[in-house]
Parts: sequence; structure tokens; C-alpha cells
Amino acid sequence: MGRPDGTVVRNLPTYRRMMPYFLKHKYESLYFWDHDILAGPGMAFAERMSSEYGERVTFFHLFLHSLLKTFHAFPGVNRFVKGGKVYDRKGIYFSFSVKKEMTREAKVSVVKREFRPEFTLLDTVRAARKEVKEVRSGKKDEGEKEAKGYLVFPGFLIRIGFPFYRFMDEHGLFTRRYMEKEVLYSSAFIANVGSFNSDPVFHHLYEIGTITNFYSLGTIGEKVVVENGIPVVRTVCPVRATVDERGEDGFYYFKAFEYFIGQIEEPENLLKPCERIR
Repeated sequence: MGRPDGTVVRNLPTYRRMMPYFLKHKYESLYFWDHDILAGPGMAFAERMSSEYGERVTFFHLFLHSLLKTFHAFPGVNRFVKGGKVYDRKGIYFSFSVKKEMTREAKVSVVKREFRPEFTLLDTVRAARKEVKEVRSGKKDEGEKEAKGYLVFPGFLIRIGFPFYRFMDEHGLFTRRYMEKEVLYSSAFIANVGSFNSDPVFHHLYEIGTITNFYSLGTIGEKVVVENGIPVVRTVCPVRATVDERGEDGFYYFKAFEYFIGQIEEPENLLKPCERIR
């Protein structure tokens, strides 16, 4: 019957077609990437673009646009596995967490947005700022609304109904409209924990939904790094990623991460249009 959010990848090597059968779950298919991104050039670039655009540009916006360009350039990182099959996702969607206020009591909401390959850096900035603004103003909180809808039922009915939900999820039986707004049906989840002075973590991937990449950004600060055998102090942003290896192999992801680093550490590249590499 097919899925509204993806198309089956037909030209996979045999061993990759078999992987979803002996690696049935995301938690047994993970590998991890840890990198300190040189943030100095990006922060200076963001300040300059803020002046040019007349809108505040942050390092997080640069991260989002670098990720968008990477997912377009290397579409294999945008794949997901469901029902024993590997799918190419239709569209690039990012979910990210937003804290309504920078206080301990304020709740965290999650927003989701499609980021299109034709987006410029300014488009990405405006799209992200719009989502954050709507959440903080109380106009948008889809996750909260959905959770409240489930919790009108008593706990035993939720437990009875959950296997049915998982079956629907596994076989792509939800509507396109539901999948487009549901935050767990995304290309990647991005958590900017550095916004409240926290270190990044290797986060798990959710079994429900189709998220196959989770990125955690830590606090930007100074760190001693070695360049050409010499220790120097640089401004860095620590990033940790958790990915599902069943969509593509490690070498492919290595090249994708290499491309991503080249975009964000040499931020003038972000003014160039998206390109398809592999």
C-alpha cells in the first residue's frame, strides 16, 4: 500500500535489505558521533548577517541551515526503517525543543517544521523564529494538545490501545496530515541544551515515529584544541549525535558529517544554494 511519508528504497545492497530483519529496533542499531565545532567564525558570521538581514541570526540558525544543506546533499541520511523496509523520506523535517521561558518551572515544547532545499539562510532563520515565536506566545503546541487528547482516557485503555498504535506506526497507516504535524515523524530532532548552559548528551532515538538522527548542542565556550601539533584556545560548540545505521553505512555518514562541518565552520558556504552530492 505504501506510506504517505516515504518511498521504499529499491536499489539497496542485499545485506542492507536484510539489516531491518536482524536489527529490528533503533536501540540496537545506533552509532554515535561526537565533535567540537569551531564556532568562532560562525558567531562572527551570525553577527554580520544579523546586521544585513535586520533580524537576529544565531549559531543555532547556522546549525539548522548546515543540517538542511547536508540532508539535501546526502539524502541517505534522511532515510528511515519501518516494517522491515528502508524508506526515502518525502521532504526534510526538523523537530526541535523550545523552552517557553528560561526558568526551571517553564515547560519544554517541541515544534516541527519542513525545511525546503530551496530555502536560503534567511528563509531558515525566519522559519525557525516563526515556530519559536508561536510556541512562546501560546499559539502553537501540537504535542501538548495531542497528549491531552490521549489522557482523557483511563490508563488501562491507553495500555490496551497502545499495541494498535504501534501497529499503525510500523505500517504507515496514519494519514499524511497526521504525520506532517506529528513531531516524531521527522528527519532529525535537535536539542539546543547549550541555551541553558548544559553539556550535550547522546540521546536515544524514539521507537515510535521515524526520527533517525538526534543532535544535541552544548554550551559554546573556549577549549584547548590541537592544530598542526600545537595546542591553541578556540571557541567551540560541542555536538553529539545519535543515528540509526540501517539507512546508510558508516562511510556515507562520515562524508555527510564532513560536509556538514565544512558548511558550519566555513559559514560563507551557507550563502550558497543547496546542492545534491550523493
